[in-house]
Amino acid sequence: MLSDEQLDVLSGALAPLFQNLEAWVITDVAQRIKNTMMYTRTAELEVEALQKMGYSPARIRAEVMRILRADKAFQRQVEENTLAFKREVAAKLAEITGKAQEAAGEVIDGAGDMSWADDISLWDSAGVNLEEDGSLKQITQAMKDQTRGTLKNLTRTTGFRTASGMESVKEVYQKELDKALVKASSGAVTREQCVREVIQDLARSGLRTIDYDSGRSYQLDTASRMCLNTAAGQLAAQVCNSNIQKTGVTMVQVSAHWGARDKGEGIKNHKEWQGKVYSIDGQLHPEEEKRIGMEINDLQECTGYSVQDGTGDIEGLHGVNCRHNHHPFFEGVSTPVKYDPEPEDKEINGRTYSYYDVLQGMRRREREIRALKREKEALEKLGEDAAAVKAKIRQKTKEYNSFCDICEVRQKPERLRVESGTTDLTKTQAWKSFQEERTKAVK
Repeated sequence: MLSDEQLDVLSGALAPLFQNLEAWVITDVAQRIKNTMMYTRTAELEVEALQKMGYSPARIRAEVMRILRADKAFQRQVEENTLAFKREVAAKLAEITGKAQEAAGEVIDGAGDMSWADDISLWDSAGVNLEEDGSLKQITQAMKDQTRGTLKNLTRTTGFRTASGMESVKEVYQKELDKALVKASSGAVTREQCVREVIQDLARSGLRTIDYDSGRSYQLDTASRMCLNTAAGQLAAQVCNSNIQKTGVTMVQVSAHWGARDKGEGIKNHKEWQGKVYSIDGQLHPEEEKRIGMEINDLQECTGYSVQDGTGDIEGLHGVNCRHNHHPFFEGVSTPVKYDPEPEDKEINGRTYSYYDVLQGMRRREREIRALKREKEALEKLGEDAAAVKAKIRQKTKEYNSFCDICEVRQKPERLRVESGTTDLTKTQAWKSFQEERTKAVK
């Protein structure tokens, strides 16, 4: 099985690739809009004249749009930018997807190495000597194929969530330009302010993977974390299952962690089934129940997961983004692992936080800091003043650290990182952390 620390490192290994893609898109769109709007000087002069004459904002906007549609140089610039952006963003998406799929193979190999090393030590402590028979290679290859497919799907439909709705990444230049022109034509916003607002809006959203059927979207780097977290957890489960089936073990214990999902009923409510011992063969174990003082129910019935088939419900154990694992429980020998109780609710500034609320508060603050860092980077690349954004980053980081201290939870600086400067993963801290953890685990 894999520890929470190992899952954090594994799941974050590819984040810099998607952060690089995100930064490239935001900066490229903003730069093109900045250049395009250089052609609107004639319209700006018209705005000033019409304002002095007392015309309404609607009349001014209509006149400005008429001028811009008649400006051949402006229209040619927009057309060229639109075609160039679509072509270049398609190439960039293909590049990042290819690199992510390639690197994912190494991450899954690392997850396999870590899982095997931990599993073998567990069996050794029980006096069972297991030899690798090629099953690990087969399990790892199947998980590589699954993960590569998932990563490809993540980048297939991408875009930004703005105040005006979802904007496809291939259409974002045209849509953001249209909004900027409307703002500028009012005469209340300068070209410079328009560009800064484009950067701010796109940075706050972050480049997202979008499911148009459900309407749900996730930031790409977050979605890649979820993908790898799920894959690593399922791989560790398959390694454990393989060893269980070799030895005839009939029971397992499921791990427990603070902040487990407690919504819904049955398999959806992870908090209800975590930390318990289960039967995996459909048999009753009354004598073992007496020995350990715990009711032993059927694993698949309670959690939705089958050790024999290695499959489960996406809402249950080893489902999407589940951080639980299971390990063999040796009849007549094992003692159930006792997990520390979840911390009591905390009251902060008059509001009561459960541990789950604390985690959600951390995630929200982390997203805000990453958004500000995206904004800062784009401003700096366009030669704009980023001093105010830097000050916000310092303030938000201070608030984040203070919140974690008050709630007595470990800060996660790796979740505040935005490593977007390169597509060479070996030069990023996220990849170095993964390699260090892998080496440490298999020594």
